[in-house]
Amino acid sequence: MEISYNLRYQKFTFSNRVLIDKEGEIIIYDKGFRLKGKGAQDKGELINFSEIKEFYYKDEKVIFISFAKEKYVLSETSAMFEQMLKDLYKSRNEFLVDALFMRSGKLKVEFEGKFERQSKFSKVINKGDAKMRLYENSLIIVPKILDAFSVNFNFISFYEFDELDYMLKIVMDDGQTIFISNLGEYFEPFQEKMNEILQGMYGHLVNDNLRQVFPYFNIATLLKLANKMKGGKSVSKKEISKIDKELYQSIYEYIFDNDVIKEKFSYFLDIASDENIRMGLAKDDTVADTLIRWFMITIPEKNLVLFTVLNRWKQDSNKADNHETYFYRIIMEKGRPEDKVNDKINEIDQALVNLNFVKDPCYKDKRELKHSPYQYAIRKMPFLRILRKSFMGTVSAVEVKDWHKQADEMIEKCALK
Repeated sequence: MEISYNLRYQKFTFSNRVLIDKEGEIIIYDKGFRLKGKGAQDKGELINFSEIKEFYYKDEKVIFISFAKEKYVLSETSAMFEQMLKDLYKSRNEFLVDALFMRSGKLKVEFEGKFERQSKFSKVINKGDAKMRLYENSLIIVPKILDAFSVNFNFISFYEFDELDYMLKIVMDDGQTIFISNLGEYFEPFQEKMNEILQGMYGHLVNDNLRQVFPYFNIATLLKLANKMKGGKSVSKKEISKIDKELYQSIYEYIFDNDVIKEKFSYFLDIASDENIRMGLAKDDTVADTLIRWFMITIPEKNLVLFTVLNRWKQDSNKADNHETYFYRIIMEKGRPEDKVNDKINEIDQALVNLNFVKDPCYKDKRELKHSPYQYAIRKMPFLRILRKSFMGTVSAVEVKDWHKQADEMIEKCALK
């Protein structure tokens, strides 16, 4: 894709001092665009979408601000403004779909319709015409002149089809609500396909993995577990025990598979409540016939949350392992840790599930991630930004006594001052 439009463009500093004011053109590419003045000698300025922090339009002007705090205003496109805007968003949205890891599984079908997204306080965030791309584990909504966003099926709390109003209502774990409508003759095919995907999401996990790991539990029990652990989300000891009292012990033995790891984490496991000990299992697409094993422990009274993602294969129990563990404060400014602990749990769940259990974006300095595929995600994913801000440090000693010493230092670091 390479499309150009004549326009006027201005570039300002953070203090609003004019740096450039030219008549010229914009040339739109797949991952960005070039702004250049008139004349063959003017090579212009190439701007990648990854450099843009804010992007919006108002009164037939496109305004964007770069991460370098430079402001640009595009205007005077005459009658071509709306078409230029659509082409800019079309290109930008394809970039966002990749840069923010929206795809999950294979594309099943695509429809056109309308959407409305509301906050947990029922305030409209955005709405408009869009393409609805239905994947195996997500629904990507691509508006014509707004940023694309994804509905990850692993974080759906509730959904229903209203066959009278031909509308789909989706409520997410974080309280957001999305309405999909105006699908016309495609409403029933969309309904059938989405029901098929959502109702069949956990069958493969149960049949391919959980039955092999936990053969003494029946299918109904394992399906309940898979439904709770959507995509590998953490589930509390309390919730697992409600499914089957013996199931928690089996999962515990599977995750804490040797004496060293049991001894390292015994201190936290002994003082945490059943609601605050959380475990997750996810299908591993990188190592055949294995499950990703991880756990999270929250200690609100000590203002901390920790998690560990274990190696993606069952290793020799005699082999040394540092059991690298990441510590986070529950709150940053005000309030009680008990009131905010669920927010921190959701941040960690979303970060790990959405990014396929890659840990680097959860804690590494942005300079270390400068050339990684996660560079844009750490800037733009809200849950990831908040999680990273609350990171306090890593415990990674191999020897138990050294590990406990490091853990004690981290507990002191996380404590409310």
